[in-house]
Amino acid sequence: MRRAAGDRRRANPAGGEGAGGGGVRDAAVAFATRVGVGAAGLASQLLLAWALLPEGRGAYAVCVTFAALLALATSLSADRGAQYFVMTGRIDMSRGAAIAFGAGLAGAAAGAAAALPLIAGGQGFFGRAEPGAFRLALVLVPLVSLSMAAEQLLAGIGRFAALAVHLAVRSVVALAAVAVLVGPLGLGVEGGLLALAAGHGAMLLLCLRDLRKHGGLALAAPSFAELRRAAGYGLRYHPGRLGVEGERHLGVLALGLLAAPAADIGLFAVASALALSVAGIANAAGVAAYPRVAAAGGGEARELGLRLRLVVMATAAALAALLACAGPLVRVALSDAFAPVVPLMAIMAPGVLAYSASNMFATWFNGAGRPGVCSWTAWCGLGAAALALPALYSAFGAAGAAAAAAFGAVVRAALLAAAFHRATGAPAREIWAPRAGDFALLWARRGQLALFAARRPPAGAGR
Repeated sequence: MRRAAGDRRRANPAGGEGAGGGGVRDAAVAFATRVGVGAAGLASQLLLAWALLPEGRGAYAVCVTFAALLALATSLSADRGAQYFVMTGRIDMSRGAAIAFGAGLAGAAAGAAAALPLIAGGQGFFGRAEPGAFRLALVLVPLVSLSMAAEQLLAGIGRFAALAVHLAVRSVVALAAVAVLVGPLGLGVEGGLLALAAGHGAMLLLCLRDLRKHGGLALAAPSFAELRRAAGYGLRYHPGRLGVEGERHLGVLALGLLAAPAADIGLFAVASALALSVAGIANAAGVAAYPRVAAAGGGEARELGLRLRLVVMATAAALAALLACAGPLVRVALSDAFAPVVPLMAIMAPGVLAYSASNMFATWFNGAGRPGVCSWTAWCGLGAAALALPALYSAFGAAGAAAAAAFGAVVRAALLAAAFHRATGAPAREIWAPRAGDFALLWARRGQLALFAARRPPAGAGR
């Protein structure tokens, strides 16, 4: 117990880099770096689309969706269980990392063994890309699992600025690799997958170095009790996580299962990637807020209201700017073949705003130790989208798929909001109604994430 407490004091999980005067500086660095991450990711998406055209971009999207969902499904969210108990000081970093990394590697191996016969068959979803591309995607699975675990552990000890830098390196390495492998070398879909693997590998090495230096990471075996506690939390968290990620990947997954043309899958994937590029605002806010929300057992509803309003306003502004320049961006950076992407992005816009709101509610429920709420709401949203998608796609094509995805996101956000108001008793006006101070605070704190991690809103902001 003393060792765990000492590790907690050393890592300072509740405050981490966010504590004290350095927190504002680190938060500003984290936010600015995430802007760079978004820009590099956007450049990669544009380069891939330009080089692969809609058909090739569709095959790439199917392979990446396969790798991402397989990595997530087979991890059983052990990384989130390890993060939670490291963050609260009940498991030290070394044993938490052993749980997270061990589960990721074991799951990736089991997933690959199950997937190889399906890839060889080349039927249905696995007929949307070449077998060689799917087999190469299997290389991504352990890299995604391990980098995902390292990311959660760094966030758990408050290393937000460092994590943002590592994410930026991942994006820059992937972009450079895409520029070489897909461009001059002409490796096509396989080149895009190798570029993504290079980015995850670079990030993983940096995260491991950081965890060893600042988190005390060393080789250690967890006890059965520690493994059971982390696995128990992870398994409770896992259904919701699968629902959220399934919702994000549902369009590509469903279109692949429906045997949609690769061009339709490519158009949908590009529109989704561009529209969700602004979701990094909510993701960054949720990552920064989670350790403090968990330390406070949820915190006050008023705090959540402030974070929610600011995140939604910032996301809406970024989304409006993106949609305003989407037409020229697509025409100049891509080609007329991608012109349908612009209306698809507009259709997805309400879903992006709903996703941002859901992220903040989910942060509160997870921090309050109630991940089950996130689970059933995520699956309700996923189910709503899955039920609507076949009919809407049949009637309206890719536009119908975009509408179904947005509908599912709105359903999930509405259910999370209702559950939050019921749990806290907070009036809707207190949470949702903008205040004059919100706009002033948003302007005064632009470029900073500190307000999202603050224990209490700044004076007067909630009035």
